[in-house]
Amino acid sequence: MTAPHFFVDALEPGTVGLSAEDSRHALRALRLRPGEEISLADGRGMVALGAFVGDRDGLAMVRVAETRRVLRRGTMVSVALAPPKGDRLAWAIQKLAELGVDEVVLVETERSVRAWPKDRVERALERQRAVAREAAMQARLPFVMDIRAADGPLDTPGPSNIHAVMLWEGAAERLGTALPDRARAVRLLIGPEGGFTEREVQAAREAGAAVTSLGPGILRTETAAVVGAALVLARYGRLG
Repeated sequence: MTAPHFFVDALEPGTVGLSAEDSRHALRALRLRPGEEISLADGRGMVALGAFVGDRDGLAMVRVAETRRVLRRGTMVSVALAPPKGDRLAWAIQKLAELGVDEVVLVETERSVRAWPKDRVERALERQRAVAREAAMQARLPFVMDIRAADGPLDTPGPSNIHAVMLWEGAAERLGTALPDRARAVRLLIGPEGGFTEREVQAAREAGAAVTSLGPGILRTETAAVVGAALVLARYGRLG
């Protein structure tokens, strides 16, 4: 049986306490017993195996003898996503995190159906980061997917920094043919339910992005994000 996996803020040899929420899960749901093995990570590449030693003031305590660092390998995969309504955003975040996507950038487009007031953006991001953390824990990954709001419209850097690929239903080229043999980083641009406007498509092309499609069908925003990310991860040997 695979050891349960938890994230901690800092990981080093010694005794480490789980968070209050994770401790409740470890103590009440998993009913861990002293000596049972636990997998730990700090979400930034530091990992370790530890042994549950008991609880202290309601927190599950884990003894760590040795830590090691895991390096990110292969092409970095980023998804710039126009957030869908309701719980569909959390679903997309969960699945992208499980797949091992490195970053999600929430963008506002001309046809966006969801946006947060400035004073609520950080709170909304924290909720989605919690979803990503839980998904990475479930998938037993060493890294937690980063989530941030775009600095500007579509947040599309130049091709010298990242290979940007827009998914647009009107494109003739398919995603698979637009991906180079090698890339340091790839960012997928995923539009809202109404799709990107012609102006946004033209702006993406002028910024150096490839404009592609996933085929003749029209996918929901969250479905396109997951399918597109899976194809990119598989293309660069990170999935499948």
